[in-house]
Amino acid sequence: MKTIITIFILFLTLSLHAQTSYEKAMQKGLEHMATDLQAASQQFERVAKAESENWLPPYYAALCHINGSWGQNSKEQTLFHMNKAQEFINDAELLSDNNPEIMVLQGMLNTCWIQYDSRTYGMKLSGATNVIYQKAFQLAPDNPRVISNRARWLMGSAKFFGKDITPYCGEVDRAIALFEKETTTGFDPSWGKKVALNVKKGCE
Repeated sequence: MKTIITIFILFLTLSLHAQTSYEKAMQKGLEHMATDLQAASQQFERVAKAESENWLPPYYAALCHINGSWGQNSKEQTLFHMNKAQEFINDAELLSDNNPEIMVLQGMLNTCWIQYDSRTYGMKLSGATNVIYQKAFQLAPDNPRVISNRARWLMGSAKFFGKDITPYCGEVDRAIALFEKETTTGFDPSWGKKVALNVKKGCE
């Protein structure tokens, strides 16, 4: 009996240690995101290899590469980031199918490709992106990242065709309100409020 208790305590200690290691590694990655996207993506990639059944590390790795794809780098670097982002999105999808949070990343990445070369990717990805955001919205109609990024996408389309963006401003306001009420656990996604507030400025 004493041996069984000892083994149980040892197992519990090792489990807690592993959980703590994961939490520390994820926290380090999130801290890097504020100052160094490359270091953050590398950190999340390492965590993804250690936590091969967890969709969050590749999700955040993809988010880092998407944030590095908005035109601030050379074409070669931008291509690298977009391709790496797709790899991590694919990895995350394999671990968590029909996940609205991952769908948002795919929509954002598609927008990166369209901005990179609208002539090549505009017609190719616009329809697919509409479908992605619509599906995400159906699955999670009160998710602020889904609402905010879907509204941004629809605003961009409206501006391109010379249409009024006002109908989507209300959705941005709703997203902001939901961001303020949002409660998350662990390392579940909670980003997006700052972006939504910036989008709101375009409505004023």
